[in-house]
Amino acid sequence: MDASSIFSGLENEGMKTLNCTLKIQSTWTYEPLIIELKPERVVCCMDGAASKTVNFPGCKIIKLCANTDDSIYPMHLTVAGPCYYTKQNKKDFEIMFRTREQSLLMKLPYTSKFDWPDYRVIEQCPKCCKRAKPSSSKDRYWLVYQVCLQGADIGIGTRVMPRLMCEECFESIIDDCRVDVMVGSQTGPEAEVPLLDVIEAQGRITWLKNGHTLEKRDDGLFGAYELYCTWEHFGAFQAMCDEYSRMMQSAMSESGHEIGFRGQEQAPPSTYWEMSQIPTKEGRKCDYDECSNVHGKREAPEPGKKKGRKTRLQECLGCFDTMYCSEACQKAAWPDHKALCKEAQRKRKEEEEKEKARQKMDDEEKMAAALASFVPLSITPQGGGGVKKKKSKKGGGKKKKGKK
Repeated sequence: MDASSIFSGLENEGMKTLNCTLKIQSTWTYEPLIIELKPERVVCCMDGAASKTVNFPGCKIIKLCANTDDSIYPMHLTVAGPCYYTKQNKKDFEIMFRTREQSLLMKLPYTSKFDWPDYRVIEQCPKCCKRAKPSSSKDRYWLVYQVCLQGADIGIGTRVMPRLMCEECFESIIDDCRVDVMVGSQTGPEAEVPLLDVIEAQGRITWLKNGHTLEKRDDGLFGAYELYCTWEHFGAFQAMCDEYSRMMQSAMSESGHEIGFRGQEQAPPSTYWEMSQIPTKEGRKCDYDECSNVHGKREAPEPGKKKGRKTRLQECLGCFDTMYCSEACQKAAWPDHKALCKEAQRKRKEEEEKEKARQKMDDEEKMAAALASFVPLSITPQGGGGVKKKKSKKGGGKKKKGKK
């Protein structure tokens, strides 16, 4: 196989030694693997800041495993979440992911024993190898993490690199990925759902414990660097790196010299999914009457593009019932949808207030029961129950000094 077709052009010699590529090969296919990171104390080391210990509560991450039989080190990708890319994100990544030479020019420390490629790896899409361009229009990307390796005289170095993947390229590698999930609870009905629908239902930051995000933005998306930092400060990034190190050591000890992450069996779906509900989107039409777009189907391509984007229906955040393919359709349908949406919001608010009242009543009943069962201890002071007073000296007051 021609080396020029294997590599993307940004790999250094150490990476090429181990056939570690930054480019997804055309023969590779991907399948999802869910990994549960256990709660632990992790040390987060953000560049330019003092390291801190974080009580990581645990979370679930999804790894896209490459199916390959060739000698190239497989590129497994961990899904971090959707994001956009700004000029400020680029400046931050330039500093965070600098080379040894760039560190000298910036007069900043470089702590790694290995010299890794710079921030351009982050901008380069692993699939099409096109570089992401900082934009104020908030073009959507997917942030993924790749484990990179390189060999040298001092040993083998590893580094988890964030990569920005085009939305179209990301969807193309998970097109056929479907997963079995438990809907409602661990004993609820099992359903086969497209992977992307599950990711979107889980939240903007993918696979955090119980599906909760750390914070919300008005536009619903993070900047690429903000998303990376959120994983870092939460402790998920370091926990993921530690888990990969353990998996690598296990794989190397079993094979003797080969390096890989395959072989880890997937547990039953009930141990992975904590989903309250996954909206049924597949085959559903946009709820704006004059729109014919169907979820999962490709739209007509824009001028200059070969393929159109896939329709992704999103729930109305007011009623959580209707779904639209775009903000334009939602605005156009608002005059007819307004009354229904307001009524749904009112009912939901009433239910929330009733639930709060029930919770308050339960707390008050528990407190009343606790006070009723409380028996004060009778404490009898020693020595007859009195407190001895200190005897004052007779004559009270200070003696006046007399003349000699």
